[in-house]
Amino acid sequence: MNHTAAGRFNRFASLAVLPVMLLAILAFSRQAQRAVPPPPAEGTLVVASLRSDLLELRSLSDGTSRTLALPAAPHELVEAGGRLYATLPRAGLLAEIDYHAPGLLRLVQLPGQPHGIAFDPGQSVLYITLDTADSVVAYDAASLSEIGRWPTGAAPHVVALADGVPHVAAARDDRLEAVRPSGGVAVPVGRLPEAIAALPALVAAASYLDGTLHLVRPLSLEPIADIPLGGGPVRILPLDARTLAVALQEAGQVAIVDVERRAVLRRLEVPARPDGLCRSPSGAYLAVVSNAESRITVFETASWRVAARYSVAEGPGACLWLPG
Repeated sequence: MNHTAAGRFNRFASLAVLPVMLLAILAFSRQAQRAVPPPPAEGTLVVASLRSDLLELRSLSDGTSRTLALPAAPHELVEAGGRLYATLPRAGLLAEIDYHAPGLLRLVQLPGQPHGIAFDPGQSVLYITLDTADSVVAYDAASLSEIGRWPTGAAPHVVALADGVPHVAAARDDRLEAVRPSGGVAVPVGRLPEAIAALPALVAAASYLDGTLHLVRPLSLEPIADIPLGGGPVRILPLDARTLAVALQEAGQVAIVDVERRAVLRRLEVPARPDGLCRSPSGAYLAVVSNAESRITVFETASWRVAARYSVAEGPGACLWLPG
């Protein structure tokens, strides 16, 4: 082949390659766009500040952020009937909050360091654990009057409802209890159970020092399985009927666990000391609150890619993601 023919061949080859290169660049560009999920634009993200004695309310639809000062540090949060309730352990108080205003509506004296809180919508009852009184109390949500009280093991850290019955993690007694007026059932669940959550057919308890997720049947507390996680699990959030998110404080991760397969599906890396977990009203996003760095990391649940990051007041803990 002479030089002229070779030159024509190279030019034709280059022209043939150009469309392929353009298609490759376009495909890569589209893939890169898909790799960055849109930031959330739904609901109000509520974060409890343990060091600043306030709630921070961030509207994700318009990007505004407001704060509500409280008499003491808010620890656990629950929404009930259009109101927000927060336990204030150091002050021995339960706070009822209008989160739309926002404004403080009522304070109820509750000696014994109120800590965990759960709401039964069918009965309109709030269940609150008392860390130093070793008991769980039931309050009528409308009147905020006490309607029941039951003893528990030492330091009932958190409470979750399964089949309408409060299940409590007694942290210093290393056990899970199904609390009933006539006497409940208790089983050991490793060392220092810090979190529990209920799914339709099971209750999950996480032991911080063992790094293990214990699955038991509601009410009977019959063991189902143990899933090793490591990393100091401190909070559990159900994502659907078979999937849990677990904040691993020492590991700086959130484990996504399939309880039917007894498997960890993935581990999400987050800033130091993750604590609060909350899911968006649509279920499209999961927010993770990191205590050590006062940050929120928001993941798109379809891809588990980071969709947004926010800074919050010092020492954040629990969170709720409310509609509207």
